[in-house]
Amino acid sequence: MRVEVINIEQTKNEAKRYILNKIPLVSKVFQFNSVIGDIKLEYIEFKVLIYEVISKKKNNRIFKNESKKETITMLVNTYNGRSESIDKIPNTLNKYISKSCIRESKINEDDLVNVVKEEIVSRLTDRLSYDSIDKISIQINIVDIKSIYKPYWVANFRGRNIFIDS
Repeated sequence: MRVEVINIEQTKNEAKRYILNKIPLVSKVFQFNSVIGDIKLEYIEFKVLIYEVISKKKNNRIFKNESKKETITMLVNTYNGRSESIDKIPNTLNKYISKSCIRESKINEDDLVNVVKEEIVSRLTDRLSYDSIDKISIQINIVDIKSIYKPYWVANFRGRNIFIDS
């Protein structure tokens, strides 16, 4: 399957060293089991959601309303549901990846769009003072949805899967 992928910056050996460096020395001495099992490369789907936010200030004037447009770009991890606002979309490469290396998303795309929309509304109302909330109407429209995939090294270590950013 051909998809847009963020470039891999960390090799498999660097990922192993990273895990072993994070283990405390006391654990290494007492447990004797600092062997890392399978390390494989998996890709997690991230959705780039671009919203257009139109805010209109209610006035007593009939013909002159102050309106303001801005775009908000959100990056959402479809595996765990975390989202963040970003300034620019990460650089990607067009690459072939087998479907077995891609983690399934746990969140439906329609639900994702609505949840992020509600999150934007709550953030915007938090920024405004309570007096001015009644004087402003906010309209949020989805402009674009794009899927990108981010690589992670997944290591089996003492029966747990550990995700290491690649």
